[in-house]
Amino acid sequence: MAIVGLGYVGLPTAVELHGKSPRIIGIDVSPQRLLNISARGADLTEADQERLAAALADGSLELTTDPTASAAAETVIICVPTPVDTNQTPNLAALRAACAAVVQNAVPGQMIILTSTSYVGTTRDLLTEPLRQRGLAVGTDINVAFSPERIDPGNAQHLQSETPRVVGGATEACTGRAAEVIGRLTDSVYLVSSPDAAEATKLYENIFRAVSLALANEFADACGTLGLDPIEVTLAAGTKPYGFLGVFPGPGVGGHCIPCDPHYLLWQLNARDHASPLIEQAMKSIELRPERVVERAAEVMTAAGRQVAGARVIVSPRPCPSSRG
Repeated sequence: MAIVGLGYVGLPTAVELHGKSPRIIGIDVSPQRLLNISARGADLTEADQERLAAALADGSLELTTDPTASAAAETVIICVPTPVDTNQTPNLAALRAACAAVVQNAVPGQMIILTSTSYVGTTRDLLTEPLRQRGLAVGTDINVAFSPERIDPGNAQHLQSETPRVVGGATEACTGRAAEVIGRLTDSVYLVSSPDAAEATKLYENIFRAVSLALANEFADACGTLGLDPIEVTLAAGTKPYGFLGVFPGPGVGGHCIPCDPHYLLWQLNARDHASPLIEQAMKSIELRPERVVERAAEVMTAAGRQVAGARVIVSPRPCPSSRG
């Protein structure tokens, strides 16, 4: 088993396979990252730190910067970052490079699984078609599938083994074989008709979250205008056992997924002159949220008679009980 990319998705994937695959080849372009992993300095949950220590101790996890090492694996899982640039345009450099290396070193009989979030059609464009051009028939000579990652970095409450995974193969045979591999990571595998459907699934998941957060922040501003506490209202609405999936407002969105992933769909649709006004507005609202928080802090300080210029403000989460949201 080869894991290409040992970031916040690839490394937990590699250590989850400890004891489930006799040999795990971890490939990353950064020598410093590999040194950090070897020194146990990577950010992982306590359980994953223990798995990493065990995998390094028994030699089942091999770390290398050599992309040709993937040729020795029956299965290759690609887990590289897919950021956006300052113009919110997808930066596919790392993904293109990783897929090109895997294709170049692919051997007949391999199973190649892409997990990186990207536009619909990525698996076809960066794996299936290049492999065909190499003379490898997908579904016959080699197997290709997309299974979007569902890693919640650092959250010990959301275990990989308990988180369902979606799998879509280039052919029915590809789907079946990919499901067997992903089944080593999770107890629940959901099959879809194609890599495109699996890619769209991941985008929809994160777009749903983005729209929900944008709505929560907008509603919080509305509550402020009406003299209401948005947390109180959200908790009350969350007592409804159906039809409400609320989230709490905040100063913005963090992490890699929510600020980036929706732009992959917007970028693709804009190229086809297809407008998605709700998604576009949600992402614009998310982008402007930190500025609104600064404005609100200034309003509160001014109302309290405090000087805004030169002030230092600490922003911390407000403790509140959990809700159905």
